[in-house]
Amino acid sequence: FGDATLVEPRETREIAFVADNPGDWLVHCHMLEHADGGMMTWIRVT
Repeated sequence: FGDATLVEPRETREIAFVADNPGDWLVHCHMLEHADGGMMTWIRVT
């Protein structure tokens, strides 16, 4: 297991994880140009 995965253009990934730490979590690409282009989202764990 790891905390990163490669996603090519026009490709999708389905990721399973245990959401046991409540809060708002940012999921994003570490390449700033990609994050600026929309490769980021927030996940809320309640």
